[in-house]
Amino acid sequence: MSLMKKIISTLFTCTLLFSAQFSLSEEASNQAETPAKLIAGDHRIFVSIPEPVREFMRIEMRSHLATINEIIGYLGSNDLDSAAYIAEKNLGRGSMANADIHPGMYMTPEMRNIGWRMHAAATEFALTAKRGDVQSAYSALQKVTSSCVSCHSSFRTR
Repeated sequence: MSLMKKIISTLFTCTLLFSAQFSLSEEASNQAETPAKLIAGDHRIFVSIPEPVREFMRIEMRSHLATINEIIGYLGSNDLDSAAYIAEKNLGRGSMANADIHPGMYMTPEMRNIGWRMHAAATEFALTAKRGDVQSAYSALQKVTSSCVSCHSSFRTR
C-alpha cells in the first residue's frame, strides 16, 4: 500500500472513531432521548463504570485521538523521532502509570486486554518509528488504531 493510501486509511479510521464518539455523546446529552432508544440496535456489551471514571476515560480517549492525529502529522512530515516520542509519552505502556484514576478495574477482562494491547502497540510503534522506516511505522500505527476500533465496536459505557 502506498504511503498516501496509508495516510488516508489512518485518517479515515480516526475520523470514524471521532464521529462515533461525538455522535454518541451528542445523542446521550440530548434530554429528549430515552436510554431505551439509545440502546436499541446497539449490540455492544454494556460496561457499567462510575460517572467520574467514565468521564476520565472519555477525556483520555479524546486525548488519545488527538495524539494519533499528531503522530500522523509527524509521519507526514517524516519526523519519526517526534512521532515516536509523543506515541510513547501519551499512548505507550509508560503512559498508563501517569493516571490518577485507573479505569481498568471497572472493565471486563476482554475490554481491559484490548486497552493493554493498544498501549503495547503504541510502545511498539514508538520503537518502530525510531528505526526510521516510515512504511513500517504506518503498519505499526494501524495496530494501535485497530485496538481502538475493536474496543469501540465491542463495548459501550452508556
